Amino acid sequence: MSAKVPRRQEITSSGMADWATLQTDIVGIIIKKLAIPDYIRFRAVCTSWNHVCKDVSYSPRVDPWLMLPQNPHPLGAQFFCIPEKKNQNIRLPSTASFFGSVWAPVGSLNGWLIYFSQTYGTMQLVNPISGSQIQLPPIGRRTFAKAKLLEMNERNFIVAVLYGDEKGYKITRKGSNNWSSVESKHILDDIIKHRGRLYTCDMYGTVELWAEPPRAWPDEEVTHQWRFRCLVETPAGDLVRVKRQSQNKFAVCTLDKGTFSWVETDNIGDLALFVSHYNSFCFPAKDHPNLKANCIYFIDIHNNLCAFNLEHSTKELVETLEIGPGRNDHYYRRPQRDQLLWFIPSLK
Repeated sequence: MSAKVPRRQEITSSGMADWATLQTDIVGIIIKKLAIPDYIRFRAVCTSWNHVCKDVSYSPRVDPWLMLPQNPHPLGAQFFCIPEKKNQNIRLPSTASFFGSVWAPVGSLNGWLIYFSQTYGTMQLVNPISGSQIQLPPIGRRTFAKAKLLEMNERNFIVAVLYGDEKGYKITRKGSNNWSSVESKHILDDIIKHRGRLYTCDMYGTVELWAEPPRAWPDEEVTHQWRFRCLVETPAGDLVRVKRQSQNKFAVCTLDKGTFSWVETDNIGDLALFVSHYNSFCFPAKDHPNLKANCIYFIDIHNNLCAFNLEHSTKELVETLEIGPGRNDHYYRRPQRDQLLWFIPSLK
């Protein structure tokens, strides 16, 4: 007597298993273990699997990626997936215009990248996974220090631009045909939207809440040699300030909701911070291979991917990045390590 075929998995005339008939719950378990690029290929296999992928309860794994400098050939954008320690190549929409020494990535949030063309003085938002594009109002050809995507959802988006030699910032949002200018007392290093309000960090380390009446927290120490400060929101909704104290050392403070003061900490629990010139974010390390909790991931002066352990104040080499020669074209010049920005892929 022949063995029974497992339920919902049939044998084709060629003697091969018909994987399209796998049970839905089994397919769902597989989906949850896939990274987004593998998920996209998975759902293209057959109609049955694609139908299961449309169920919102079955979502692929989300990993932090590091966007690497542009390749010399227009094949798309290259990312380094930290948990899997391998590169991912994604073809962007309109790649001919993006990689003709015209467009450069200058920011990222919620699966979207900000691209700037100094040649044309224009900026646009691009989702490399879905292929969606949003054109922003013209901003001019002047080089800026940082562009921040403060909000991105189905209802609205907000983009701010900071200048390294000018006080204040410019801001635009969905439905706007221009950029609004906002003044500040000093040149700003970073800006973030947290709990519906804007916070900025200036060149002296002062963090300011943009509300009435204004409130500011001065930094304890003014340093410029390794000047890097950023504001990050945690998954739990807390606000974190990260300051670079030396070449390979960082300090972290959290905003106490009760006293409204900054409290330095060497323990952020099961979280990892990813910091760079253009964007920074917080990410849960649990269930992600090769991710270390209570660490700050950054690029050192040798273009190595490193992790700074907050508890022990030690630096660890994570990966030596093969990023090739730095860009030095007429349109966009900046230090090689500042070409790298963090990115979390999204299907939305």
